[in-house]
Amino acid sequence: MSARCSTAGLSAILWLVLHSPAAGQDTDASRFDLDRDGFLEAGKEMHVLALHISSPILRQYDNAPLDGRLSDNEIAMIYADAEKKAVSRAVLGVLALVDDKLLENDRAPVGEIKIPDLTSIDEALDTATKQLDPECEVKDRFFIRRDKIDMSIYNKKLGVKEKAGASFVLDRDFVDNVTSATIDAAAAFVLFRNTCRDFGPGNDLDDAFASGFSLATYADLAGNIGFDEPSRGNAQFGLDGQLELQGGLFRYQYLTAGVYVLTDFDGNGFAYGGEFTWEPVDERLHMGITRRGNPWLEWYWSPIFRVDGLRTVDAGSFNLDPESNYVWLGADIEFTANLLPSMFDQRLYAKAFANLYWEAVTYEFTDQYGAGLFYNIDPAGFTSVSTEYVYGTDRKERVHEEALTMRLNFKY
Repeated sequence: MSARCSTAGLSAILWLVLHSPAAGQDTDASRFDLDRDGFLEAGKEMHVLALHISSPILRQYDNAPLDGRLSDNEIAMIYADAEKKAVSRAVLGVLALVDDKLLENDRAPVGEIKIPDLTSIDEALDTATKQLDPECEVKDRFFIRRDKIDMSIYNKKLGVKEKAGASFVLDRDFVDNVTSATIDAAAAFVLFRNTCRDFGPGNDLDDAFASGFSLATYADLAGNIGFDEPSRGNAQFGLDGQLELQGGLFRYQYLTAGVYVLTDFDGNGFAYGGEFTWEPVDERLHMGITRRGNPWLEWYWSPIFRVDGLRTVDAGSFNLDPESNYVWLGADIEFTANLLPSMFDQRLYAKAFANLYWEAVTYEFTDQYGAGLFYNIDPAGFTSVSTEYVYGTDRKERVHEEALTMRLNFKY
């Protein structure tokens, strides 16, 4: 091929690149007019343009100054961006697969490590970025769960398959001619949320940084509605602010602080309070995140530590003293296991929990335990059926119960 043909071919390619409708600011020819004289010279300016066309790294980072080389500041920006992406869920999902081989000795033979195609990782990162709008606001704002504790950073897609759904059971006793209903549901509406805060300059993965925050209002209902007899249950309405931290001691930490009012189902009781919770999440410890890949069993456990203060005004049907203060210190600890995930497509799972609290004013200790077997009816996990057993005392109900139930659950 002659030099003339090669030059003509290259010119045609450059013309197509620079005039493509899909081309953005990065392919604007004026960027490469380094001396700002309105012309592209055949020497350095054309050479810098050729380097940018051939290297996506230069296209992204060679900006200050634009000279076809990476300055110290531009190299530092590459490292900062890599550190930021290293704690994204797309990367952590891949690392979880690799870490499975490193649990015992922090080392494993190279031949046992399977790293997915790096191109697919890039595509996953790009896909995740495109799913966020410019303010990094996830558009889903309203959702329903069994418990408010399943609403970390108020993202309804986070672990939805293994979360417990809201349930409503209507019961008719034809012997005593009594109708009642049992409800166990929490609903939230997100007022504001930002889930991709900037990774600060000078930070690395050993530093905890604020990666997301949200503000949401919620309603949490639990108890029995009596149509022919008195109702027994709590209706809690509140406002929660939540902060997500990445890095540091754990992969993620969720800090939630909120205020609420509490009434009974008859509307006679009234109380108000506030609570603070801390939930660490780390796939290396099977904490809060399911480690995928095992065809027989996938499991994780979720500790949520809580301080809950309450002031009763009118006891109503509460089993609490009127005009009294309560401060509960303790934790909700839950264990979740996907059973034969390959065979059941992660639809069959078991849950067990322990709610352990000490009341600092009356010095009372309350404990409640439970276990259940769940099956997701739809692949996404928004509906499920379950068999559940509960034994013990809820800290606010202060009534001992022992019950075995079968439920149809709904999550949104």
